[in-house]
Amino acid sequence: MRDRLVPVLVVLIAALVPMACEGPAGPPGPPGNANVISFSFTLNPETLRYNGPVASVGYDVPEITPSVVEGGAVLLYFYEQGTWTALPYTFAYESADLPAVDFTVTLGYAFEVGFLEVFYEASTDEIDLRQLALVQTPRQLKVVIIDGFPAGKAPVDLRDYEAVKAYFGLVD
Repeated sequence: MRDRLVPVLVVLIAALVPMACEGPAGPPGPPGNANVISFSFTLNPETLRYNGPVASVGYDVPEITPSVVEGGAVLLYFYEQGTWTALPYTFAYESADLPAVDFTVTLGYAFEVGFLEVFYEASTDEIDLRQLALVQTPRQLKVVIIDGFPAGKAPVDLRDYEAVKAYFGLVD
């Protein structure tokens, strides 16, 4: 009898163990993705520092961690004419006399652990950036910080903010 009781007990215990580990389902979490954050800010002209053909401003961003720098991504977009456009973005200036581009100004960014720098950079030293309406216009920017995400293998177009927003479940 003992030989028959042991297998029955083993089966009974094996059947009860999964039930002891389950509890009721909790409420759903907030929308989004745990390893992705985004926020908006305004690039104000009065905060820019000028150095030759470059006008820049730096921001402390503690969300840019070593993990983000080593294996994630920092994406930046600016808002203009009803759409978010990925940086870097280059504006062309044409001569009033000739239909040709005289110079360009790039709106770009750089980052390191804890820090984000946004800049305008002219293609020539001969331009005084302080005189350009482009640089004197406040710009609405949006940063997306992705931690531990191999951006090169993303099944989403990282240049398209709306696609990034949809893929990562970001909320404006």
